Amino acid sequence: MHLRELFGPRDAAAASRTASVMCLVGGVATVMLEILPRLLGSDQGSPASVAWTAFGTLVMLGLALLLHRRPNLVPGPAYTALCLVALVVNTTTSTLAANFSFGGLAWFMFPVIFAAAHLRRGVAWSIAALTLAGSSTVILSTQPPEPAAADMVSMAAVVVMTTTALLTAGRHQDRLVHRLNEAASSDALTGLATRRVLEQSAELLRVEAGTAAKRRSSAPTEGIGLVLVDVDCFKQLNDTYGHPVGDAALVHVARLVRSVVRSSDTVARIGGDELAILLPGHRAGVAERARAVHAVVRENPLPGPAGGIPVTVSIGIAHMVEADGLDRLYAVADAALYEAKVAGRDRVVLGDADQAEDLLV
Repeated sequence: MHLRELFGPRDAAAASRTASVMCLVGGVATVMLEILPRLLGSDQGSPASVAWTAFGTLVMLGLALLLHRRPNLVPGPAYTALCLVALVVNTTTSTLAANFSFGGLAWFMFPVIFAAAHLRRGVAWSIAALTLAGSSTVILSTQPPEPAAADMVSMAAVVVMTTTALLTAGRHQDRLVHRLNEAASSDALTGLATRRVLEQSAELLRVEAGTAAKRRSSAPTEGIGLVLVDVDCFKQLNDTYGHPVGDAALVHVARLVRSVVRSSDTVARIGGDELAILLPGHRAGVAERARAVHAVVRENPLPGPAGGIPVTVSIGIAHMVEADGLDRLYAVADAALYEAKVAGRDRVVLGDADQAEDLLV
């Protein structure tokens, strides 16, 4: 696991929002702690305390604004560093001020709450342990042994309970998010990817192709291919044998497609009986892969009575050296698929990126 993953938040956006609110609350609280004694007439303060308050408030409000507006500028490990800095500042200021009151110790809970809510389990417990060490330093340096021991036990109970509760809730939330992502990324019937994943893969390939082109401007570019696979006469198959057999045919075709594509290719079900294969490569290589899909489906009928049910597919291919997104690739492949159906189905058609003509392969 990289340092960014180890010390960074589980969800950067959520961590940024929480940190922004904490910084804002901290800034306001710092100002109030300076103003309230003056309003109550119990403390006149000093120029040094006013300057420190102003500086600390500006820093916290600036961080709140930065985290709210530009969360991506903050690297993941910085959140762990902020927790550590907060602990050092709290320990130092509380020790120097001999402040073991509830108000002073409450500030130690800010990094504990943030770490348990957003950071990895090991980091959260490390922050909790350091918090107990810092707060114990303050308590022991400002109180006699007997009351200090009682306060340390109380502080430890609060820190451990808070960390445990937030980590348990976070673990439950992570499991729910993982299940939702799986549901959104995987077709329930065939186990193939969804259109959402297909679009994400297309965007990633587009970015990678652009980066490679900049690095090797003189080298030939492979391009990106999209293969649309449509089960022939699928409605007739459902009407003749029933929908369970139709579903079994889709699962059968999906398994065969995955058997001939590469692990790096993205295979998705994008609606009804239509599958899509997104793959990088040269035009000839993409066409060859499509022919392999067509052949393996023809050669392997759907297992069933009387030797099985013949299944064929029509295939449309699009290939572009510089694809500007999935939409254009899909439009070309869909036009080629239409040509395959019009020409009698059970065939492969390679579409021209410029839509000049369609070639039967």
